[in-house]
Amino acid sequence: MKLIKKKSKAEKKDYLYTATFDAEILPCEVGSSFISKASLENLESLVPSEIDFEDNSDLLGVAFNAAVVNKFNKNGDGISTDTAIAYTKNFVHKPTNIEHDKDRIVGHIVNAGWSDYGTNEMLSEAEVDNYSKPFNIALGAVVYKSANAEFAEAVERSVDPHSPYYHSVSTSWEVGFSEFALAVGSEYTEDATIIDNIEEMEEMVGCLRSNGGSGYTEDGRPVNRLIRGKIYPLGIGYTSNPAADVKGVHMKAKEEEAFNLTDKNDKNISQKEKTNVNLKKNNSMELEKVISELKDLLGEKKFSQEAIASMTSTFTDAIKEKDEQYKQELQKTQEEKEAVANEHAELKTSVEDLKSKFEQAQSKIAEYEASIKAEEAVARFNQRMDVLDQRFDLEDEDKEFLAKELKSIETEEAFASFEDKITVLWKHKSKEAKAEFEKNVEARIQEEVAKRMSNPTAEASTEKTHEEILDSVESSEAAISNTNETVSREEPNLREKFASAFDRKNIEIS
Repeated sequence: MKLIKKKSKAEKKDYLYTATFDAEILPCEVGSSFISKASLENLESLVPSEIDFEDNSDLLGVAFNAAVVNKFNKNGDGISTDTAIAYTKNFVHKPTNIEHDKDRIVGHIVNAGWSDYGTNEMLSEAEVDNYSKPFNIALGAVVYKSANAEFAEAVERSVDPHSPYYHSVSTSWEVGFSEFALAVGSEYTEDATIIDNIEEMEEMVGCLRSNGGSGYTEDGRPVNRLIRGKIYPLGIGYTSNPAADVKGVHMKAKEEEAFNLTDKNDKNISQKEKTNVNLKKNNSMELEKVISELKDLLGEKKFSQEAIASMTSTFTDAIKEKDEQYKQELQKTQEEKEAVANEHAELKTSVEDLKSKFEQAQSKIAEYEASIKAEEAVARFNQRMDVLDQRFDLEDEDKEFLAKELKSIETEEAFASFEDKITVLWKHKSKEAKAEFEKNVEARIQEEVAKRMSNPTAEASTEKTHEEILDSVESSEAAISNTNETVSREEPNLREKFASAFDRKNIEIS
């Protein structure tokens, strides 16, 4: 939106201010490419049905959402539902120009109405009456191709989704008005506090963007201008700075061989094909036609034949140069587009290949890590079994018990704790403890034998005692050979009999 305080001499003088609102144009022209088709078809009723665009090929029908009602724009201006209902119809028959230059008229407004904000569904006056939510002022217009062929071509390019100029044309409607109120606290009229008291307004009017302010109060509340009073729709300016919420266009079908009064490049534009510009189509004929019309125009202006020839030659060279430059730009754009598409396809293939290789590598790594862990687990198990086997005198059932327990023990801390418990529980099975016990038993046996032999005078009683001991202890005798040979041996003495009786092998300890 552009705000203009200065009044034009050619305009009405009974309004104090003007404001312009930017919105994106939605042309309806040749072709079948579209974006958001259902949404834009709803605006098609604004394109004048009484005009046959096939027969009137010098006209281009367009439709657009020109402004949003009940919502303030980026420059802090907006209108309410009552104002929109009262003055939208006054846009009809107002001129359209380029960048608000009133000397560059390129068409006029034909229809006006309202559409839903976001869906473009057309709304009736009854539907928008007392409506507090945002909705659009929607307009239909015609563009004069004969008035400015270059601009008409720009509009046609802007509706082609394959063109680098796609969405490059927008609209900005301009209104004059006599008074306004302040809307404070919100970007939406229904949520804002409306201030129309002169004294209160004077305190805050400096905050308005139209007056050079930031658009906010010192405490951060938005301050906007609600346009009121007598409203004067002044027309539409086409601009190259899009600022609307609506995106995309719907194209109406039209004969490809449309007649164009002055545009040398219209025959090069076709949106019925995926290749949107046909560089080989009747360029020479179109150029000759333009030159012929130029000569006629110069002749009407009473130029001399020499001047006409000179200017025609200059214009012809310039047109050919621009035409060739345009072709080259289009070709370059197409080649760049194809290169980008190929690069994208190659990149996609490369990414998929890398992804597959990465997944395979991940799988191999997982298998390797699993095998390493298994080997480590086996080595750890064997090492721990060896440690316990060296410490304890184990039976087969003891080893089975240890094998089950050690499989569930992973950390060294857990094994140390388990080892401490086993040491306490299996103290009697410790090899060190058993060796010490055997040593103590052997010492006691030797002590008892020595004690019995220390009193020679009591040999009889000793022998008696010895005989009693022998009777109670199963002695080990040398086995007799199965052969007929006999083994002769001397009778053992008393000490040997005692030693034999107290031998560790003949004693069972319970």
